[in-house]
Amino acid sequence: MSALEDLLLQCFASVADREKAAAYIEAAPERFQELFDLACSPKDSRAHVVAAWVLEKYSLHRLEVLEDQLDTFLQGVAIQKHESKRRPMMKLLYHYCRKKELRAQLSKKQIDGIVAACFDYMLEAEKAAALAFAMKTLHFFRQHEDWIEEELQAYIAQRLPNSSAGFRSVVRQIS
Repeated sequence: MSALEDLLLQCFASVADREKAAAYIEAAPERFQELFDLACSPKDSRAHVVAAWVLEKYSLHRLEVLEDQLDTFLQGVAIQKHESKRRPMMKLLYHYCRKKELRAQLSKKQIDGIVAACFDYMLEAEKAAALAFAMKTLHFFRQHEDWIEEELQAYIAQRLPNSSAGFRSVVRQIS
């Protein structure tokens, strides 16, 4: 077991633990790749889940660290099935796409992958946060293909009658 994995296994869900682990990566940037690989893996062991949380904490204000490995990150986002990994991965993707200059650099293939991942999350996510970030990310690409807006509106129409206040709030944000 690596020093990073050992540290991750000592962390809990607290902000303080996530900050401690992010500070470790900041002090030892050569460990970023290992953190990235753990977070993007489809595995859902405790170390992998915590790695996703720490990747979010570390990268949120340094989104450029994802640029060189964006395709791998997008694959990592797409393959996540564990709810506790989905939220931080989709949150990072949302914040990445939120930046116009980063969004403008995306290839058609990358956008197609993002759209597919967002719809997958919308259909499979059990928790509201991953769903909300997926919908908000998808909003950036409504005009990418004609069918995206139609499918998004159909999804909203189907879910809205029995939806939570949080879902309705996201719908208002993207409408």
